[in-house]
Amino acid sequence: MLYDWPEYYEVAFSFRDIPQETSFIHNCIEQLSSIPVQRVLEIGCGPASHAGEFQSLGYQYSGFDINPKMLAYAREKWQHLDPVPEVFQADMVSFNCPYRVDFAYILLGSLYLSSKDEMTSHFDSVARALNPGGLYFLDWCIQFTNPLHLKQNNAYAIEKNGIAVLSEFDIKPIDRDRHMYEEFWTVNINDHGQQRRFEMLELNKAILPNEFLDFINQREDFEFVGWWKDWDLNQPIDKYSEVIRPLVIVRRVNPGIQ
Repeated sequence: MLYDWPEYYEVAFSFRDIPQETSFIHNCIEQLSSIPVQRVLEIGCGPASHAGEFQSLGYQYSGFDINPKMLAYAREKWQHLDPVPEVFQADMVSFNCPYRVDFAYILLGSLYLSSKDEMTSHFDSVARALNPGGLYFLDWCIQFTNPLHLKQNNAYAIEKNGIAVLSEFDIKPIDRDRHMYEEFWTVNINDHGQQRRFEMLELNKAILPNEFLDFINQREDFEFVGWWKDWDLNQPIDKYSEVIRPLVIVRRVNPGIQ
């Protein structure tokens, strides 16, 4: 699978502007966090693409992923930093962070959950890790555009360092009542003439806006801060229209303390 080839994975997502994304997240922390932020935690960190930028801004980066090859790649990539970013292996459904953090984030819709119980377990885990007053930043994890209605067979091509990637993405509804769907991702690699093909099938549950708000409002340890489009705090989402890569922020609170 592609996740076992971190260098190819990085090329496939090299359309992202990592310094710009990190700067935006830093601005969110500055404007919205109720506590000073020293340590940040990336959930589903993959190759820890933002670690260098975060540490250049004075944060201590930590992250976890379920794939050991991604973690080994991240450790080698960032071993020159001081302090060295800390990464560890864990499952996002239920995890125990070895230390408390002041900010947590998850990017590119990487929140793969298959039920309300798994969603509850995930937020229980985040609550254990995140200090009260800290933010949880979710990128593209709440679907304002129902993935079951997306145009099928989305594709894009990208090239970096002599490695060409053709990525094709398709969605198949499994259970419309439960908003369950399959993501089928095909990636063709041309690595300086060497051809490789990866096919990945993942089951996921669409988390729709009303469902997410109801879920957060029923919890005592998180409060809803807001949601925005185009990674722009001047563009709050006021209608459940089609939004690509929506941003959602919630804050960890102490139950019973106003």
